[in-house]
Amino acid sequence: MAVQVALDECLSIRDGRLFIEELDADVLARQFGTPITVISEDQLRRNARRYRREFGARWPEGTVAVLASIKANFALATRWILSQEGIGCDVFGGGELYAALQGGVPPDLISVNGSIKSRALLETAVMAGARITLDSAAELDLVREVAGHRGRRATIRFRLRPDFAALTEPTDWYEEPMPIAEAARLYKAGIPTDDVIELGWRALGMPEVDLAGVHAHIGRHTNRTEQWPRIIEAYVGLLARLRDAWGGWAPREINLGGGYPVPRDPFGRGMARLQHRSDHAPSLSEYASVVTTSLRDALGAHDFRADGLRLEIEPGRGMYGDAGIHLATVHNIKLQRTPRLQRWIETDSSDMFLPDVVWEHNRWTAIVTTKADREATTVADVVGLTCQPDRIVPDALLPDVAIGDTIAVLDTGAYQDGLASNFNALPRPGMVLVSGSGAEWIKRSETITDVFARDLVPDRLRRPATTTPR
Repeated sequence: MAVQVALDECLSIRDGRLFIEELDADVLARQFGTPITVISEDQLRRNARRYRREFGARWPEGTVAVLASIKANFALATRWILSQEGIGCDVFGGGELYAALQGGVPPDLISVNGSIKSRALLETAVMAGARITLDSAAELDLVREVAGHRGRRATIRFRLRPDFAALTEPTDWYEEPMPIAEAARLYKAGIPTDDVIELGWRALGMPEVDLAGVHAHIGRHTNRTEQWPRIIEAYVGLLARLRDAWGGWAPREINLGGGYPVPRDPFGRGMARLQHRSDHAPSLSEYASVVTTSLRDALGAHDFRADGLRLEIEPGRGMYGDAGIHLATVHNIKLQRTPRLQRWIETDSSDMFLPDVVWEHNRWTAIVTTKADREATTVADVVGLTCQPDRIVPDALLPDVAIGDTIAVLDTGAYQDGLASNFNALPRPGMVLVSGSGAEWIKRSETITDVFARDLVPDRLRRPATTTPR
């Protein structure tokens, strides 16, 4: 009888082998080659439905718009999956807006965020009918001009900068403890409060724009829920100040941004002070309960009506992260005995393809795909093939590993593909979509020709040297 152990909703161990949905991960690695990212369509759909269900059930006062951060995974196929599930997105810049429109996102469910918006970007957003989240005072006149020129009324929101001074606990972003409040203060996004007060009066007098709501995003600083009531209180407190300054104006839409972790949370656990933190985050139902209850309480405390209010959230890693795994092949094993024992498992991948081991100090979960049920007996650095230290998983605890084994790195469906680079002129990995027992390419692997496709060499530089270098 086959022995099967579920790791989560899409990963299982069957007779010692790792499966993603109904497919053997080692077989996928040999079929498509490595390194590759493998995305579970079924898990992505489950996540989409879970976000809509958990928040929607707890916000009967109005509608919930789940605007998944397209920066977390802008593959067009994954975007179409979420569009089919009724999920919108927030976008930064023209490239992400292009992906949203090409990926079937209804304009009503697109929030165009980010700084330094170009006229071309605003033209596209206004003509599509997307919501535009202003990030600076200068953007108001530009969007008004574009809307007037096009004969359209632009739906806008202001991105705010609430005072989060009450958030004194340390953020997970830095090795040295830094209060979340200070990290939020340093973050560039949003319109300074002194500017936004004057800006609101101007916007409310402009027939070319509809000031529909507000936006604020503090991001993922911890995987706990205790900070959310204070985040929302600061946010709604500022909103009350704006209402009083703007003659009683109230928003129809409130966007709370993202900050939701994956259940098996790797964020920050590569840092010494967080290495023993539990790798399991609270459930999404707990997040949804705390967020909606806190918003309801804060609105009531400041005499806002919640009836008919559109609540928007922007999950990124929480939507995509646990839908993806990264597969790499072991090509060499090195052992050094002096001056101290050190073992390196060299793979054909790189932290350049999984960069959140550096940026977010992630501690990835690594599994040898054909030995997934074996006792871990070896401590080694799982490393890549660049000239950097390239420690994908430092001090990984694994069973005996052999050349040719496939290693799966879990929870890598968010951000890693978009952040991957061509350091050392490496072609970036492709992406394979798995659904049940089927698998297909949704993003081909790059070639070396692709890496150099943008290069232009003037003819004069191709001439042979006429003098001998000294």
